Amino acid sequence: MRTPFRITSTTLDVLEAFLASSEELHGFAVAKTAGKPTGSIYPILARLEEASWLSSRWEDENPQEGRPRRRFYELTPNGTAEAKRIVIERRGSLPSATPAARRPQPRPSFGFMVRWGMAR
Repeated sequence: MRTPFRITSTTLDVLEAFLASSEELHGFAVAKTAGKPTGSIYPILARLEEASWLSSRWEDENPQEGRPRRRFYELTPNGTAEAKRIVIERRGSLPSATPAARRPQPRPSFGFMVRWGMAR
């Protein structure tokens, strides 16, 4: 099935963030969970909402003084089905309970050391 937008690795990270969450997420939480900057997350959220994969709502009031209202997003039933299909197709499995931002990352310095014969 063809998606109405391009599926990038960042889009997959965003979809995984929603699939790993049992509650609605605001944009900054999605960025933090996906381990990506907010500037790349919000356009993806807009595309997903335009395709009816996400629904959103504005926070009713400011729970903390000095902070603007947040917009909360959640996958629609169709969005959940499509997200699962695409993530399994592209990444081989659904996300674990550990968000991408908290998963151990490879250490690039070790690869450098191996190439230069410094690691034993």
